[in-house]
Amino acid sequence: MGNYLAALDLGTQSVKTVVMDAQGRLLAVSHEGYGLNTPKIGFAEQDPEEWWRAGAKTIREAVSKAGIAPEEIAGFGFSGQMHGMVALDEQGRPVCPAIIWMDQRSAAEAEEIRAAAGDLLETKLLNRPVPGMMISSLLWLKKNQPAVYDRIHTVMLPKDYIRFRMTGEIGTDLADGSATGAFSVAEQRWCTELLERIGIRTELFPPARECTQIAGTVSAKGAEETGLAKGTKVVFGSGDAAAQLVGNAVVKEGIISCNIGTASQIAAAVTVPHFDAQMRVQTFCHAVPGRWLFQGGTLNGGSTLSWLRNRVLRDSRPFADLDMEASQVPAGSEGLIFIPYLAGERTPYMDPKAKGVYFGLSMKHEQGHMIRATMEGVIYNLRECLRIMDENGVPKEKIISSGGAAKGKIWKQIQADVLEMPVYTTATEEEACQGAAIQAAVGAGIYGSIDEACDAIVRLDPVPTEPIAENIPVYREMQALFREVYLAGTPIFQKLPGQD
Repeated sequence: MGNYLAALDLGTQSVKTVVMDAQGRLLAVSHEGYGLNTPKIGFAEQDPEEWWRAGAKTIREAVSKAGIAPEEIAGFGFSGQMHGMVALDEQGRPVCPAIIWMDQRSAAEAEEIRAAAGDLLETKLLNRPVPGMMISSLLWLKKNQPAVYDRIHTVMLPKDYIRFRMTGEIGTDLADGSATGAFSVAEQRWCTELLERIGIRTELFPPARECTQIAGTVSAKGAEETGLAKGTKVVFGSGDAAAQLVGNAVVKEGIISCNIGTASQIAAAVTVPHFDAQMRVQTFCHAVPGRWLFQGGTLNGGSTLSWLRNRVLRDSRPFADLDMEASQVPAGSEGLIFIPYLAGERTPYMDPKAKGVYFGLSMKHEQGHMIRATMEGVIYNLRECLRIMDENGVPKEKIISSGGAAKGKIWKQIQADVLEMPVYTTATEEEACQGAAIQAAVGAGIYGSIDEACDAIVRLDPVPTEPIAENIPVYREMQALFREVYLAGTPIFQKLPGQD
């Protein structure tokens, strides 16, 4: 058996593959971008075949860059965008484009599912079904495209499709499955009671196993397309939220993960599955057996800054330059508040019709104010999520920042100031891939558990970003205004044209 690991992270805008050794030393990374299709307002779709082509390319490139023989890879792991639906026919071909997590078409279906779930919400699901979750998209498909629904043989999550193409085996993991809205998180199984109540065929759902369990091996066809060795062990892997937590060693209570990628999440590992009575946050299965992740998973994160740069400012500068420009603006952006709900919102406000707002603009505000206010708005929203975690008694001692926000100095400072805790980062920038590789290392038998592997592989930067004392009262005041602006705008969001 070799001593190297490979892992793929299927994101919303790109796919990435890394190769590392069993001690966590990164040998190579390769990534490839792809598009997002929005044929109607509220729709968000992608082509699974495009994922596979891009993923296979990054695997070939990463192994080549690493300078190792494919046979030296002991195990392959997965991380991927969560919640979405890939529906296959009996021949394993997609019956329609993948409906991904950003999709908002199924708002009515999500409410229908919630009403049908009733007592199951608190006793089994522990989460509120929302638009963009697999269960909501599947019910929408049944109601609006019944001929397509009738052709479905199985449904799977996005990263599971890549693994299926690699191994020929169908299945998913507990962590990713628990975020579909069709899963009993309390009992770690598909919630057949819910499926029967809403008339969804239970046989559509694949087996769900532990993230570190071997799902299969690379097939001859998979080897031909990826360059991997036939027979390489492949684990089930997990959704990107659980993989990020593992890659940042957020596996014990007291550590908070703040991840800002395309979307953003604030999450913690817990030993008891919490249920938030107001269903504002999510409780999913962790990649670590017997643990759960308690998460505020928002729809808006780094995508808001990308939108500002690309569509409004039409600025080709790297994000590091925008980060530097934002640093010239004082905390609070001199009264400019950004409500970051460009894609609607899931947490802390279940509001698919919410919209983005710049509030408080005046003649004194310049481009730097808009950049900083956009960053602050994302963190204000995450602070609202953290407040819910506080209400539920989740322990917190320090924050580990990851994603694009971990690369920007001012982004980290805003996190420390608004969240009022020291902010750490890991020594790697590929946290989700590292978490997926750690899962593969356990599945391949290199380590006995995820805890053991994290202790050996994950290294934190010893010097955190500390809160600036004088910024804290500024941000407390702005936080209250942020909440007030959103609540005042809520009735107006519902009236805006083009909502359907």
